[in-house]
Amino acid sequence: MTTTPPGTMGKLMFGPRDSLSAMFRTCSRDPTEAVNTRLRRMHHTFMQHHRSNAGSEKNKTLVKCCCEAERWYYKILENLLEQERKRPDFRGFSGILENELFHCCLVVCCLEITMFTNHLPCDFTLLLNIFNLTPYNFWKVIEPVLRAGVVLPLTVVSHLGKVEERVVEGLAWSGDSPLWQETRANECRLPTCQQVMPPKQLEDPSGATLQPDQNLPGAEVSLESLTVDRPQTSSTLYIFTRKVYSLKAERLRKMCSLLDVPDELRLKIWTCFEYSLVHCTDLMVDRHLDQLLLCALYIMPKITRFELPFKQILNCYKSLPNINKSVCKKVLISSGDAENAPTENNQSSSLPTPNTPSTHYPGTHQGNRANLIDFYNQIYSSRMENFAKQFESNAATRLLGDTPPLSPYPKQHIATPLRHRLSDNHNIYLSMHNTETTPPPASGLLYIFNSSPSERLREINNMIRSSSLLNRRGYAVSLDEGEEEDGDGGPSAKRPRTDGQSAWQRKLREVINDRNQRNNPD
Repeated sequence: MTTTPPGTMGKLMFGPRDSLSAMFRTCSRDPTEAVNTRLRRMHHTFMQHHRSNAGSEKNKTLVKCCCEAERWYYKILENLLEQERKRPDFRGFSGILENELFHCCLVVCCLEITMFTNHLPCDFTLLLNIFNLTPYNFWKVIEPVLRAGVVLPLTVVSHLGKVEERVVEGLAWSGDSPLWQETRANECRLPTCQQVMPPKQLEDPSGATLQPDQNLPGAEVSLESLTVDRPQTSSTLYIFTRKVYSLKAERLRKMCSLLDVPDELRLKIWTCFEYSLVHCTDLMVDRHLDQLLLCALYIMPKITRFELPFKQILNCYKSLPNINKSVCKKVLISSGDAENAPTENNQSSSLPTPNTPSTHYPGTHQGNRANLIDFYNQIYSSRMENFAKQFESNAATRLLGDTPPLSPYPKQHIATPLRHRLSDNHNIYLSMHNTETTPPPASGLLYIFNSSPSERLREINNMIRSSSLLNRRGYAVSLDEGEEEDGDGGPSAKRPRTDGQSAWQRKLREVINDRNQRNNPD
């Protein structure tokens, strides 16, 4: 089903499929017109912003982006609604389809996908500014898009993952972010790592058996949870915080390995980092998670008398891939932080300061910003002094038993072997890898090259033969190609081949290569 709404530059636009239109009609108010109006308005805003600086060829590409974004929007939305309908607590589509903020973010995400696939130079933060959206609200649609079940190009999946990291690490912590509304509803702090992650994903330093939090939310954000105007103390904030701990645990593990930091000290650094997020959450306003992580990576070795100069830490950090070097050079320095820092008896901090002179990393004082060492000396150390001193290696300076327990540490993430969906019209998944941890799809069939039994090929053939779509494209695979004749040549003598189903591999790889070429023509 296609329509040509007015005001769309005369281009053919993609409308909802009949199945999606049927979902629209189940709502108390049919949202079809509202959806069309929103798309026209957002596409007009997008084109108006770019048109003045774009040549005719670029304008054509921008129009193409709008058309492709609309097609992605309808496809993703339909899949998400189908998933929501299967939830035990499903209460209808009205709440989701009437959520203006969610749909604006979804449209922008689809525009980001098409801008990326068409190789247009546009940072997603520019798109957010064009439509007056916050990074934190935009983050809420990334995971639903990735789990919507549509066949996104692998480069797009990777790109959206990097976008999510940028939001979680820094952009979501701006002073005007809705994130702070949710932390205020959670006693002005983030949840602890143990509160947001299931026990099986944590290493407990004490060796005790961790008990799951009874209020631990699921791994996925329900779309319905994004449609209510109330604090989310057990859904989006917890999911967001889980992302925070997962990302930073991997970064700290990598840096400790490069710096030869022992595991026991790594756990103390992690405990310090978690404490700063939970009990000094305001330190993150307009800052980056790595700034607190690097400070914890300096303060705990110093307290425990493990020689680790700040310069060495910073050099290690800068050697990591995909990091923003401005994290170390442009840190918010607010006089309010230093004046309001809660130190015992209002005394200045007695914590050790970096032995690398600040002049080695020239302060980029732009307004109230400076380098990381200035931030550590002026703000971080005074806020963390009382907690950090409890880990001092000199037992005479503290009472026995005063050392806080070490926080559970997220286990190392083991990537699940990637599954590729053969077609939007078939619940058939392919994997090039075979491991015992390869999970089966929630529904449909999974074929693993050089591993799955021949019976699986028969099941897949039966599924493909029941559809005419792949036949029209010439992708149908005959089971006979996976069999060979016996010596007498009779049809009843056919038996499965034992050469690893090479004909199937060739055909299935052709499908994958063809799809990749269509999604990434360059």
